[in-house]
Amino acid sequence: MSKLNQVSKWAAVLRGITIGAMVVLPVTITGGLLNTPLVPEALNGALNGVTASPDATRGQMMTVVALNLISPLILFLTLNEMRKLFGAYVKGHVLTEASARLIQRIGQGFLALAIVPFVLRPVQSALMTLANPPGERSIAIGLDNDMIFFALSGGLIVVIGWAMREASDVAAENKSFV
Repeated sequence: MSKLNQVSKWAAVLRGITIGAMVVLPVTITGGLLNTPLVPEALNGALNGVTASPDATRGQMMTVVALNLISPLILFLTLNEMRKLFGAYVKGHVLTEASARLIQRIGQGFLALAIVPFVLRPVQSALMTLANPPGERSIAIGLDNDMIFFALSGGLIVVIGWAMREASDVAAENKSFV
């Protein structure tokens, strides 16, 4: 079996898994939204150690929930780019400009998955403690292993995408000589 056939075979499996994840992700999020009451206690897990004010308004809680949906949306869009890339690989379009661009978009998605929580956590913690009296309000700022992992992985994948673009240019040039 040639290497291209192996790539195509594995890409088909991974595309199927990716499509499965794209179905499960919104279903589980919808289930969680429908089965979790909109009360401050339910949102404490999203605030990384900051206790939500019992006097938080419904609008503040809805805003925190809406902001929590940004990362899954980015993940869904990144999974869609992965699905497209695996689909291209199934068709044998491995060393192409389009595949290289998809790789770069996947890397950008991973970078966004690192940056978004870093930005949102302080905003969400401020919103959920805004109803507290002065001196009892909190802003949570933090960096965790997931952020570092996604940032490094995203950077690596973006660089691989650039390298693939160069390789696709060389491959196209070599093909024109034949």
